[in-house]
Amino acid sequence: MIHVLIIEDEPAIARGLSLLITKNYPDFQISGICKNGRDGLQKILELKPELVFTDITMPVMNGLDMIEEVQRNHLHTRFVILTGYADFEYARKAIHLGVSDYLLKPIDLKTLDDILLSCLEQQKSETRLLQKEYLQCAVRSDKLSAGDPDFMNGFHCSFVFVFQGPLCSSVYGETIPDSRFRPLSPEILFQLEQEYPVYIHLLYGRHQNEQVYALVYASSDQPDLLSLAEKIQHLLSANTEDQESDIWLNTILARASDGSSVTDLIKDTYLFALFHNCFGSSSIKICSSVSDQKILISQEVKQLCAGISSSSDQDCFYHMIHSLITLENRKNISQFQLTADLRYYISAVIQNCHRDIVYPDVAEIVSTCYSYEELERELQYETDKICGFHSKTPGEELPSLARQVRNYLDRNFTQQITTKSFQDIFGYNEKYISTLFKSEFGISPSKYISELRLKMAKTLMQNNPDILTKDVAEMVGFSDAFYFSRVFKSHEGMSPSQFLKNFRKD
Repeated sequence: MIHVLIIEDEPAIARGLSLLITKNYPDFQISGICKNGRDGLQKILELKPELVFTDITMPVMNGLDMIEEVQRNHLHTRFVILTGYADFEYARKAIHLGVSDYLLKPIDLKTLDDILLSCLEQQKSETRLLQKEYLQCAVRSDKLSAGDPDFMNGFHCSFVFVFQGPLCSSVYGETIPDSRFRPLSPEILFQLEQEYPVYIHLLYGRHQNEQVYALVYASSDQPDLLSLAEKIQHLLSANTEDQESDIWLNTILARASDGSSVTDLIKDTYLFALFHNCFGSSSIKICSSVSDQKILISQEVKQLCAGISSSSDQDCFYHMIHSLITLENRKNISQFQLTADLRYYISAVIQNCHRDIVYPDVAEIVSTCYSYEELERELQYETDKICGFHSKTPGEELPSLARQVRNYLDRNFTQQITTKSFQDIFGYNEKYISTLFKSEFGISPSKYISELRLKMAKTLMQNNPDILTKDVAEMVGFSDAFYFSRVFKSHEGMSPSQFLKNFRKD
């Protein structure tokens, strides 16, 4: 609803304009009528209407002086000049004040219609922009207030979360984004908006393998959201259908409900994804409560791990890992359950070896693998490291290629490096190179890039305490300041801004 104030010292014109708007334009509401600029100024400051029709020549205070006072109070009110004058001086001052709409007396209905429709479109555009900014902040931050702002009144907001590959639990997986996960184009989103009565806002997720589509619609509408979510997943899958088979998408539809805020809905969705996102296969689910979810290790997994003994050699472990991976793949389990099962296996291996070692981060291992085959290789690598076995990673080219990759990363870590970069430069896919690199240096390429970038970022900030965080992010190779801040805080225990603040004190 757009609130309108009329400031006019001729009662007949004021009443006539009020009646025209009230009878013919349901999206506009007359908030009041004032007879002079002084009263009008008080009402504008009190009511803050979006649209004001004002005469120029009025007693006490004229319309142009009133507009000037309103602007001094930093209100973004849209003004329409009501005048019977074709006076150049009035027009010049009005233009200087930013007023471009005129309605000549007697009132021309076509001009009035054009002005009101233009105002309505402007409000829709501004509201949509405010909504997108708010929703983007809501997705990336847990610090927003519980209630939704005024510009969400009259609207419901549902979400389609699309996760490509595993759910990220580690920031290091964000260093090398997958170039195959492309968002839907503005043209396709426009087509979907024509088909469904919704506004669609494409948002950044909390990690680079996430896309979030916010669906905003009038509270009175009931669009077929499940159909829309299915179509979004289908279109995204079609974007990658010519790519390798390890692309899989978990799509979650989070429906708006009365009494729940946008921030509540987003938190619930991420929690639901944690418990329900499948590993290794695509799915589409509707978000629901997860308050009573329990993760239990299956008897089959326990029986497999019970076979570990002091006499177990490398071949025995490899056979056990293969059986475990085959079992998990066949059950089509959630990533959370898979992580719990593999953590149980790793714990059993460490206890059998009776060695005092740091437990590997199983959640990170799972979240950086895009297939069960890759996960099997990672488990073999971790088992070899725990038990002290010599790695069976094939290929005499391992040390040479791994060093080539490291030299390339040392020279180019500030550039944008994607999964496709490795294929183009070295002729091998990123997964294979990652295995070789980790076997040689004990660290993944992604984590190695992060450490190079963070080292450079700290040097930049130490030497330039007044530098902007977004400039640091760009200079060291991060495409997004948000991701840079997430990686930095995870590694250093403080945000970049806190780090800079410490150096400013020194």
